[in-house]
Amino acid sequence: MEESIKLVIWDLDETFWKGTLSEEDVSSIPENINLVRWLTNRGIMNSIVSKNNFAEAKLKLQEIGIWDYFIFPVITWEAKGKLVQQVIEKCQLRSVNVLFLDDNHMNLEEAKFYNKGICAKLPSFICEMKNHPAFTGKDDSSHSRLKHYKILERKDVDKIEINNNEEFLKASGIRIQYIDDLTDHTERLLEILNRTNQLNYTKKRLDHKEVKSLIENHKLEKKLIKVIDKYGDYGFVGFYAVDQLKNELEHFVFSCRIINLGIEQFVYSSLNFPKINIVPDVAIPLNLSKPDWISVIDKARISTHISESKNDTSKCKILFKGECDLFQMLYYLQDYDCDVIRESNYNGNNNFIINREHTQMLIDSREMSKEQVNYLVKKLPFIDYKSYRSSVFTDTYNVFVYSLIMDFTQEMYEHKKLDLKIPFGGNNINITNQNTWDKFIKNCRERNHLGISKEFLQFFSENFVHRGKISINDFRRNLSSIRDGIPLYIPIIFMNGSEVEFSAEWESYDTERSRVMNLALDQFIEQTPNCYLLDIRKFVYSPDHVTYGMNRYKRRCYKEIANDLIGILQSLDTIQITKKWISLTPVIDLVKPLYRWLRRRFLRVKRFLKFK
Repeated sequence: MEESIKLVIWDLDETFWKGTLSEEDVSSIPENINLVRWLTNRGIMNSIVSKNNFAEAKLKLQEIGIWDYFIFPVITWEAKGKLVQQVIEKCQLRSVNVLFLDDNHMNLEEAKFYNKGICAKLPSFICEMKNHPAFTGKDDSSHSRLKHYKILERKDVDKIEINNNEEFLKASGIRIQYIDDLTDHTERLLEILNRTNQLNYTKKRLDHKEVKSLIENHKLEKKLIKVIDKYGDYGFVGFYAVDQLKNELEHFVFSCRIINLGIEQFVYSSLNFPKINIVPDVAIPLNLSKPDWISVIDKARISTHISESKNDTSKCKILFKGECDLFQMLYYLQDYDCDVIRESNYNGNNNFIINREHTQMLIDSREMSKEQVNYLVKKLPFIDYKSYRSSVFTDTYNVFVYSLIMDFTQEMYEHKKLDLKIPFGGNNINITNQNTWDKFIKNCRERNHLGISKEFLQFFSENFVHRGKISINDFRRNLSSIRDGIPLYIPIIFMNGSEVEFSAEWESYDTERSRVMNLALDQFIEQTPNCYLLDIRKFVYSPDHVTYGMNRYKRRCYKEIANDLIGILQSLDTIQITKKWISLTPVIDLVKPLYRWLRRRFLRVKRFLKFK
């Protein structure tokens, strides 16, 4: 048993208690009852898979006073192998972190068959558990993990009712607001036009003067777009400018924080599908459909839940470093009393999307000399000064949340003479290989990436050597260096990558590498104090959970990841994160049935008046 155990699944008859419930009265085993409580206090969960009558077994466990300690109990007369698998999936764990206890050898072997790597033991093993290193766990006397899983139990009922992504979106109550007066929103408009990429269909970058001229151009219909759903306020996340005489879009751009909501398609269809010159790449292509889960509000009092005050020392300050797609996860933190500082990818000076999340770039932000940075900025068009600016190695925050996906995917280049390592690109493309140059240059031109030519690639290949992706040993060393550079009292929550099989023409993803990297990260966290794992594998384990790319997930996956993050944050002793007294979500949940009823009536009246 090499892995730490996070869940114990109990058989009941002749395992948890003495006797067979369906045949005779059973007697409880006090040591087992105490063990369940002890495991819960260590943050290790307990469940049940037993062949019995559910009502009778529940009543007996309630009499003993232990029923509420079990999560996702499965008590039925069906074969146990697949039932164990279902419990593990609902708990969003891996089989290697689960112990199954049963007195029947056949049940143990069946569980092993359906759950690769599971630890399956006879009841004789129970007496060894308290002293076994796999059951060390972590102090959780407040039962925060048990409370978290009880929430998951309630959500499991909703998942049965909402069994596809479109239904989930329909249940989210997504609404948009069009803003006509742009005079007070110049800075936000400038930011949307120049910093967004994945849903920037026109990619026309403007400076302050050009934005002012755009606002004053009365020949164009221009609208800023705000989005709200039942979870809260997304803010200003989109903009379009359309020439109505030509029926052509001049600007059509949206923030990646609303990817997978269907906002861009809804707006495009609302404009009756005007002409548009799309500049690649875009995350989601436009089509001729119209999402029916989005409605428009003209005047809405949309309140934000995130305070802008930086002087409120009572709030937990979270520093997040990762791709902007994960902002969809951070969005769900707004109902909690915390401030989030974001370090993410951005659009650089030469229109390259600069990913500064790689561990090598983070370490270099502290260790690289000013002369080295100047050299790279001067010589490489996909590097600028912002690339090596970071707040990570400061003590200005309470907890660090760090997505490591760039280490999984980016290629590494090392200078042949200078002590410099550069992560860049992905999809197994080596830009020092002349066979890739023509296609690479063409792609850069299509995306308006500046500074790429055969002359530059010749210079780059003469001075840099391709090292492939970061090695496992270097990855471990970087993680250690990062942990050493951050005060030990600051917790680090690492985010890993999914291991789902995925293939597409536009993306090459090595699932085996993801498994190896995840294993290295698992081992590092186990051996390193005050480090925690926000495990993507628990939520993204099927091709149905991803969208246009391996690391782009369905909307509800981000919500589930956020809930897990909140659970981890609430379990930490060094910080306090509480739900706000006043938040929009509970109010909307309360009025949602009335809203749906009124909306249906409104649409019926609207259709009636239209055809009258």
